[in-house]
Amino acid sequence: MTRPSRTEDPTDEKGQEAWAELEQDPLEAARTHVRALLHHTRMLTGEPGDVLDMALQTAQRAFAEIDTCNSLLDAASERAHTLARELEDHLAEGDSGAVPGLLDELDTLAARVAVSETERQVVLRILGMEDAGAGVERTPTDDRDPVPTLTAAGLPRVPSLYDAEQPGYGTLTDMMAAREKIAAQRAAAHARRSAVVAEHMTEIVIHLANVSVSDPALNEEALTELRHSYALWLACADERQRDDS
Repeated sequence: MTRPSRTEDPTDEKGQEAWAELEQDPLEAARTHVRALLHHTRMLTGEPGDVLDMALQTAQRAFAEIDTCNSLLDAASERAHTLARELEDHLAEGDSGAVPGLLDELDTLAARVAVSETERQVVLRILGMEDAGAGVERTPTDDRDPVPTLTAAGLPRVPSLYDAEQPGYGTLTDMMAAREKIAAQRAAAHARRSAVVAEHMTEIVIHLANVSVSDPALNEEALTELRHSYALWLACADERQRDDS
């Protein structure tokens, strides 16, 4: 896209075409306006020019603050994706020791972004650019899909030796074979239960990284569900250990 130069007159035909191209990018359009106004301001003499020059410099600092917010948002999203992979690896290995630290880092990351996004809105109001938004289209609260939740009731069932479908045992050998079969089935069920919780937690972090890292309301729901899910994962690990002992 060809950008208007700092000296381009937006009233001539060429200037109008160039300015029209900026309509889809309000932040860049505002920047271009500032550059053009600053150029003409420097041509003025006396106090009016100095005052306008100061105002335009303030606007430029505001744009720099918005760039900082954008950089933080990008870095937060990238880090959240990395944390999702780390979380998946630790849960798959049964390593619970590192998980609380990862969840704490997600909390800190979300809090830092929330502060940054609040500052962005203040800057946009100063610039009169509230409609420019944060660069991320937020879904209205009433239209949002709720953060998925998981409870023990939604996990695969662990089979039992006393299930009604188990046949009677004619001999001791039959009973021992049945016990071995059920033990294998129970071990597989325990592993699957832990895997389901781990997949659920990983999906939430990925969703947070892709969509909701800049939306405080969604962040709070996602982080709360992560904590609940981790408690469920620990309960599954305890059940599996008791069954193996």
